[in-house]
Amino acid sequence: MCKPDRLTRIVPRRASCALATVVAVALSMAGCGDDSSPTAPTTAPPTTPVAAPTITETWDGTVPVGGSSFYSFSIEQNGTVDLTLVSVSGTSVPPTVWLGLGIGTPSGTECVTTTSVNTAAGASPQLTGTFGPGVFCAKVSDIGNLFGRATFTLVIGHP
Repeated sequence: MCKPDRLTRIVPRRASCALATVVAVALSMAGCGDDSSPTAPTTAPPTTPVAAPTITETWDGTVPVGGSSFYSFSIEQNGTVDLTLVSVSGTSVPPTVWLGLGIGTPSGTECVTTTSVNTAAGASPQLTGTFGPGVFCAKVSDIGNLFGRATFTLVIGHP
């Protein structure tokens, strides 16, 4: 209990006891911290291996003026997909014409692309991405450069 001291002469006895109690509680709580139990170190979730393309599908198709065409394919495992527009030709269609090239998922009679580029034909993949198992589509479209129907060859590499 509080005993009379010099403080009681200045502050009434009850006030000094209350003040001493508050100070004592505050000092005793100063060392307290979070009572949660220690946690084990976390580890990163395992990464899914990315398989290289081992299957090649060749699609010979046509694109009308102002239109598009798509081809569906399946991927059995997580891996890299490469799209290579190998050639473009046709009446009034120069082999260097640029077309739209995309990859996405089929939806009815359309291919809803998630990634696309505008490109001319070439020997190296123009579009590359990593995709999980599922059904996908490659889309070739006129971006306003065609004056006649274009025929093309697209090579799709996937796991």
